[in-house]
Amino acid sequence: GGSKLSPLPSDLPQDPVCSQGSAMAKQLCLISAVLATSASALGFAGWTYDPEHPVEPFDGVAKAVTDMLLHLTPVDRREDGWQGGFCSCMENGHISSWYQYSSAMYLIDTCNPTKGFVMRTGHLQDRHTEPLQGMMACDTLKLISYCMSHHAQEALPAWKPTCSNAHYTIGACDVDCSGAVHRFGGLGLAGLLAGALAVFRVGA
Repeated sequence: GGSKLSPLPSDLPQDPVCSQGSAMAKQLCLISAVLATSASALGFAGWTYDPEHPVEPFDGVAKAVTDMLLHLTPVDRREDGWQGGFCSCMENGHISSWYQYSSAMYLIDTCNPTKGFVMRTGHLQDRHTEPLQGMMACDTLKLISYCMSHHAQEALPAWKPTCSNAHYTIGACDVDCSGAVHRFGGLGLAGLLAGALAVFRVGA
């Protein structure tokens, strides 16, 4: 006989479609349930969503970067146009996506020295249960840390608390919020692609 489909574990979310559907539907439900359960289990202790006081840490990420770009948060660095270099790095960066790395502009609405930093944080609201959104969120923190470390390293101490707070809402995220990623092994593909594109544009 053919292989038998394993029943859904009793501790995973049950759904009428899963329990009454075809063998293929049941298998897909099982995979989805396992992924969701694993994502939750890998979460860090820290921020949790409170429907009475909805706060999105990635809104805090955007505000923290905006405050630095607009000089609302002092950055102990000479005025050398670092804001433009940082935004160029962000716009050229890449993050996780379906089957491949895609432009960070999927999540970045605006990065401008006079208009600030605006993110489409709604694309990350299910990162606690959707592994792909979790990877995208983690890559975004890595990219910001990378670009900041290369264009305004003096801003890293002010950036680290905000980055860490957002980091705690992402399961299995290995971002280094201190931005200490000048070694090859710590860049990640997002940073490497951003750096390569920036060098290419300068040399063009």
